[in-house]
Amino acid sequence: MDKKIAHEIRRVDVGQRELHLEVYYPREISRAPGILLLHEVYGLKNWYRKDAADLAERGFLVYLPDLYSGEAIKYCIRAIILTAGRKNRSSSSTNQEVHKLLDILGNDLRCSGQLGMLGACLSGGFVLQMAKRKDMLAPVVYHHSLGTEGVGIPNKENLDDIRCLQGHWASKDIFCPPRRRDELIEALGDRVEAYTYDMPHGFRSRSRKHPLSNVVWQRTVDFFERELKG
Repeated sequence: MDKKIAHEIRRVDVGQRELHLEVYYPREISRAPGILLLHEVYGLKNWYRKDAADLAERGFLVYLPDLYSGEAIKYCIRAIILTAGRKNRSSSSTNQEVHKLLDILGNDLRCSGQLGMLGACLSGGFVLQMAKRKDMLAPVVYHHSLGTEGVGIPNKENLDDIRCLQGHWASKDIFCPPRRRDELIEALGDRVEAYTYDMPHGFRSRSRKHPLSNVVWQRTVDFFERELKG
């Protein structure tokens, strides 16, 4: 790891359980914008650590939690099988945990107060809910598979509080159907910076070596730079 980057591992209380949390941050910056980086259904793999380190090198404080900490089976059942999780309701226990993570990040003495986040596939739906927060300045979603109702959040919930969103989707994706993507883009209008790619699902995981994956990442980084530092 680059000597300019510091790395620590801790446990954080998010309500009914504790999560394993990895923190990456630049040594030479006392207060940096905070980014919550959420893993996909594969769990906390090394490719997420590489992306977290890359963001830290660029001057961000990055929280990388293991959403499967100690209770993988219980989490999967709650997040995917139960109705509240499958529909990605704002009140679901998993969304409340993500809110808590953002609160902890925002109160970290190394954080400047500017918050961004990135979620993909399983965790992409959480981004839509967190984008409603007043302190969420740079939400980024990659092909959200969670949120099977409406555009990724229940039909009874609205998108009015979302100030901005950057979204990246695959043109053909069985996990995030075009209908869900297109309706979300239409609903947000000029509040969304939307990109669609002719590449497989898993931009920074299973399809990480695809040439367009680097394009996705650069656009994500540019968005964070603009919204959190600009």
